[in-house]
Amino acid sequence: MSDTSRRPERMAWVAAIISLVFFIAGATISKSATCTALVPGCLAGIVAIIVSLASAGRARFARRGAEEAIQAEEHLRAHGRADLFEDSDETAKLAARTSQQYANLFVPALTFCIGIALLISGSIIWAKWGKTLVFPIAQAPLQPAAVLTLFFLVGVVIGSYYIGSSRESGCRWLRPCGAWLFLTALCYLGAALALLGEHVGWMADRLDIGIAKILLACMLVLGAEALTSFVIEFYRPRSPGEELRPLFESRLLALFTEPGGIARNVASSLDYQFGFHVSEVWFYRFVERTVAPFAAVMIAALWLQTCFVVVRTEENAIRERFGRVVSQAPLAPGLYLKLPAPFARIYKFPVERLQLVHVGYIPSGGEKDKDHAGHDEPAPGMEDIQGDPSGRVMVWSKTHHREEFPFIVASRPEAGVDSAETTDPTDEQPVSAYFLAASVPVYFRVSNLYDYAYRHATPKKALEKIASKELVKYLANVDFFRILTSGRAQGAQLLRERIQQAVGPEGAALGIEIVFVGLQGLHPPVYVGEAFDEVVGAMEEKHELILKGETYQIQRQPAAEAAALALVTQAQGYQFERVQVSQAEAERFGKQMLAFDASPNLFVLRSFLDVLENEGRNVRKYVIGTETSDETFVLDLEEKLRPDLLDLDLERSQQ
Repeated sequence: MSDTSRRPERMAWVAAIISLVFFIAGATISKSATCTALVPGCLAGIVAIIVSLASAGRARFARRGAEEAIQAEEHLRAHGRADLFEDSDETAKLAARTSQQYANLFVPALTFCIGIALLISGSIIWAKWGKTLVFPIAQAPLQPAAVLTLFFLVGVVIGSYYIGSSRESGCRWLRPCGAWLFLTALCYLGAALALLGEHVGWMADRLDIGIAKILLACMLVLGAEALTSFVIEFYRPRSPGEELRPLFESRLLALFTEPGGIARNVASSLDYQFGFHVSEVWFYRFVERTVAPFAAVMIAALWLQTCFVVVRTEENAIRERFGRVVSQAPLAPGLYLKLPAPFARIYKFPVERLQLVHVGYIPSGGEKDKDHAGHDEPAPGMEDIQGDPSGRVMVWSKTHHREEFPFIVASRPEAGVDSAETTDPTDEQPVSAYFLAASVPVYFRVSNLYDYAYRHATPKKALEKIASKELVKYLANVDFFRILTSGRAQGAQLLRERIQQAVGPEGAALGIEIVFVGLQGLHPPVYVGEAFDEVVGAMEEKHELILKGETYQIQRQPAAEAAALALVTQAQGYQFERVQVSQAEAERFGKQMLAFDASPNLFVLRSFLDVLENEGRNVRKYVIGTETSDETFVLDLEEKLRPDLLDLDLERSQQ
């Protein structure tokens, strides 16, 4: 083909139009049939359009440069070399310089933009898919699957034609058009397979998004390859007279789309990258001859290794043959021989190891991901309480996990209402509502392996949902202050029994045994922790004052009762004394009157002597022995008389 032919340019424009048709068809079917797997195909169609337009521009500039060179040669042949300087005709080579600048400046910039666009758009789409919980299923998937299959066949034929035509002279830049059309057709084939899977009901909820993620990952890899090609192009050695290859051409696609085998395509890529014929080195030829058989042997050996499965000590397994369970009885630990994958599979499960689900919170530091990945979890009761470095105190005003969900808890004036069964539905007492942050770890082990593996797609998720529901029901009927204080142990036991009943054979039949439910992580929400601490402090001060009052009451009441009893007893004793004394005096007076009447003188003398005997017992008495009363007596009434000889301390004087 001559360098001035318009065929490469026209073929590039046709490729752009075909790619546009593919893109419009893919976008329409993706929206009407709700097929997620068509999104990567639409991205590939957009890249095919851009690459085709860039190839058309390159073909146009190359053709104009060739025409310009022919005109210059004819002018030189007609007029001869009559210019003063040798390079005076360089000003006429405008098309050649434009073509060179197009290849050296525009194409690298376009390659960089393609790589960045694929990476950014692919990352955004991947993140959006990650946040989507449910993907829709096509209502009538058979018809769009047939249309996509037709597009696949047409795309493969057209792509192969363009790849084959690129070996002709002047058509080298058509090869990326064919490669991206070929990739678009393959993406449409994947979408057709996803729709067929939905039609027959085989993995209908996962096949579409699974194929879509695989194809999108391929697009991300191609975007990274475009950026890598943009960088290493600056360091590639140039050889004089070499044919420029399109920078946006994917060498990864060339391994599978170009004829001649993978080894030949790798050799041509190495030759172009290093600037000399690497494929002619003896070592490369040796590797080319031996790598294929060696790779085949290694792949066969790896495939045959799937016949041997080791079930470890803490595991049990279920055997499947051609997609059917051989026996519901689990396989004990040991070595087993089976058919190679995918004809037979043995799925292993850690039945003896305690597993953990987090209810009411999302742990921080990737702890949840580690648990689902199969890492060992701490034993029940030994888990670290976050929020305090020592692991012994849970501070209510600090965050303990990445996220904690609030629960509504009722609180009645009288504590102790633990369940809906003990609550009177006709009770009209006011109820206060509180928010409670609950981080409840639920430890379990597998008790029925078949139920755990096959009755539910995600038994851990099901257990988490059931445990959350039971926790909400329990907290809605429990007293707030009791569950924070003395009711945790009883509540944990009751909650464990309820969850076990819900996941047992009478309930969801998850094949799970609940081992431990921890309520140690109950606390008010963090944003009211400090205020709640103040409330609790005020309640404790109130309780302290009440206890002090009760103590004062206990101390003063018995003392007052004893004082009152003493006063009453004294009064009663005084009353008894006065009554008895008065009666005795009355009886004595009567007897004295009888005695006085009988002998007045003797009574008076006897009374005088009684007075002297009783009243003068401790009184100093003086006896005056005289018969006259005219004498004057001087009496010394001092307490102590003058010392006499009897008062001398003779023992002391002798010493």
